[in-house]
Amino acid sequence: MMNITKTLNNRGQHNWIKILCLAVGLATGIVLIGKAGFEQSWDSFFPSSDRIFIVYEDVIRDGEYQHYSQTPGAVAPAFKRYCPQVEAATRYTSFAWDMPIVTDDDKRVRTNFFLVDSCFFDVFPFRVLAGNARIILSKENSCMIPFSLAEKLAGSTNPLEIVGKQVFYNKRGGLAFTVGGVYEDIPLNSRLHGIQVMVSMPTITQITWDGRENWLGNDRYFGYVRLAEDITPDDLKPQIEKMKKENLPQEELKKAGVDIGFSVGPLSEHHTNDDATRRMTWILSILAAVLIGCAVMNYLLLVIGGVSRRAREMAVHKCYGAEDRHIYLKVIAESLGHLLLALAFAVLLLVAFKDTIEELVGAPLLVLLQLDNNVLMISFTCLMVLVVTGLVPGWIYTHIPVTAAFKNYSHTHRLWKLLLLGLQFASATFLIVLLMVVGRQYKLMVNDNPGYDYTNLGMVDIDGVSKEQRQLAYDELSKLSSVESITMSYVNLTQYQSGDNIYLPGDDREYMNISDWYYVGDHFFDVMRIPVIAGRTFTEQTDTLREVMVSRKFEEKMKQLAGWDQAVGKQIICTSFDGPHTIVGVFENVRVGSISDQDTRPSVCFYSRHPNQMHHFTIRFRSMNGLEAANKKLREIVTDNPDIEIVPYNQMITSLYTDAHRFRSTVMIGGFVALVIALIGLIGYLTGEMVRRQKEIAIRKVNGATIIDVLQLFIRDVLRLALPAVVVGVVGGWHVSRLWLEQFSEKTELSPVLFSLCALAVVVVILSVVSLGCYRVASSNPVDYLKNE
Repeated sequence: MMNITKTLNNRGQHNWIKILCLAVGLATGIVLIGKAGFEQSWDSFFPSSDRIFIVYEDVIRDGEYQHYSQTPGAVAPAFKRYCPQVEAATRYTSFAWDMPIVTDDDKRVRTNFFLVDSCFFDVFPFRVLAGNARIILSKENSCMIPFSLAEKLAGSTNPLEIVGKQVFYNKRGGLAFTVGGVYEDIPLNSRLHGIQVMVSMPTITQITWDGRENWLGNDRYFGYVRLAEDITPDDLKPQIEKMKKENLPQEELKKAGVDIGFSVGPLSEHHTNDDATRRMTWILSILAAVLIGCAVMNYLLLVIGGVSRRAREMAVHKCYGAEDRHIYLKVIAESLGHLLLALAFAVLLLVAFKDTIEELVGAPLLVLLQLDNNVLMISFTCLMVLVVTGLVPGWIYTHIPVTAAFKNYSHTHRLWKLLLLGLQFASATFLIVLLMVVGRQYKLMVNDNPGYDYTNLGMVDIDGVSKEQRQLAYDELSKLSSVESITMSYVNLTQYQSGDNIYLPGDDREYMNISDWYYVGDHFFDVMRIPVIAGRTFTEQTDTLREVMVSRKFEEKMKQLAGWDQAVGKQIICTSFDGPHTIVGVFENVRVGSISDQDTRPSVCFYSRHPNQMHHFTIRFRSMNGLEAANKKLREIVTDNPDIEIVPYNQMITSLYTDAHRFRSTVMIGGFVALVIALIGLIGYLTGEMVRRQKEIAIRKVNGATIIDVLQLFIRDVLRLALPAVVVGVVGGWHVSRLWLEQFSEKTELSPVLFSLCALAVVVVILSVVSLGCYRVASSNPVDYLKNE
């Protein structure tokens, strides 16, 4: 090790540059490997992971098969009753996301609320730190909370002392729960991670409609079962069929043209088998391989550039009896020393940029690095780096004849250098192309036209606000001079909506499943600026309560299914509403959800004038400068909820694409790192070439060559290499970009012009570096290079 340390500063070997490039490549590569491994580790950490299964509902409607991971309330418990192979079954459903839990002393923490049944911990073996989970989750108005939330609520006291205390949903004095127990936090790499406050299932009657014993509709429950050892999902099929026959109205479903069944699938494969997850894992793995590959190629390029200088040193070793294996060991030992130093620098980089890295990957760095699979993969990667950086130089040194080494060995290994440099150019181009496509797609998403105008639009969640406060806030906000118009609605169009089925009066056939917006208030379509293409909007009259508006897609589908000529005037039955409603208007299709998670079903909405049936105010401002005054007025009215806030709609749209923003930043960093490493390699190559050709250049200048003529010598050489490499990088970038874009319903155009510009930009950067790097030699006095001859 001492000998290796002494050689670090040897002239011409560029050891510190090799180590630093390797460190940067390893640091970025390790993060990407960690993220890819993290995505593949979901829900595989339970001791009985291979026996935990998700309950699915399988629906065949008009020959179209659909598979849902949410079921009616009665399904999961029925698996336990009907199937003796099921050891335990549980279900849960959410009723509030990102809402405050409030203590007696008015401490507020935003969290998620779920209704959970008493068998949850029978299926999922999370550690219970305090309380008896079965008893707590069986008792009305009791709850369990995770340890991290207990710490926040307890402040400086022992977190477990919160057990037995009363907490409230949304505001002090609101719906109250007694904290009966505390459980260890659910890991990030779990489908269950969003569960925070577990409210006992019997409390459901105080929160929403009780669908625990329901077999059709109200598909809001997530069900899970734990099977006995050596039992497969196929073993349950006879019992599932019996359960289905005894509980589902077979005749009615047959008349409706619908077939409903149930099945189970492995929990550990639910996330990893998702197309988007698999695609992202592949792309992250490719990025990691490209970045580490760039660093390794740069290392070899610099090693090969210094072979001529070290050939005599190796020949001396051979003269003193060193065999090939001794040369290999010496080179591998050097590579190991460099690798260890590079890893040390990589750790420093990871620590220095820890916050940025965690924001980009959406998980703590330590969690990524501690996963067993990631430790193995990172160790294997380091081993491969050591093998390549040790064996390739070793092979070159052992194949240099001793006599040639002492006769001023001058083999340039130019082919090797060009090959490595070409791979680096291709890698950098690949990442830059990918960066441009990801950046354009992100820009498209955050500036997209969803079919409504969200300029100067704000929305506030009024869940938990009393009926009187809602009405007062609505009236007072509408009086502000900065407010152009205001409306109330149940729906938030940035989120995926609940579904309902559509029937026609006197017809048992189930025509389609729709995206149900439920209730909208006065001026909804005016405020949202959604065009009404036929009929009219709702008006304040008694008959309006029996009216419905439908989307253009709804009308088009009913023309196909029911032979309608138009929708206006027709009557429909929606499963969540009593009796037929008359269609009075058709509105233009708008995007419900996001581009990456779009609700593509036809939409319907109903009218209500009751604030207690609404969840949101949507406000159109004359200018967003009026937002602060509106928030101030709102908080003056809703005094018991200091967290209430009108959020700009464009901020809500941007937050839908956080993952795409993170991916764009990751590729941007990767592209920058790859380009810098490639340019360092190019500079190293040019330095060697300039030394090798300096006498040739001097003679050319004596014979009248200009600076431009000399620069053209190097530019031609590099272009012969760079152009094909850039084309390879563009093709690779195009292919991976296409894979990444498959997850979006609307995609940016993969224009040849874009790829040409990327290729041109890379070539311009390369030529700029060549010109600047070679200018000194090209403009120097030829006598300086010839005076020693």
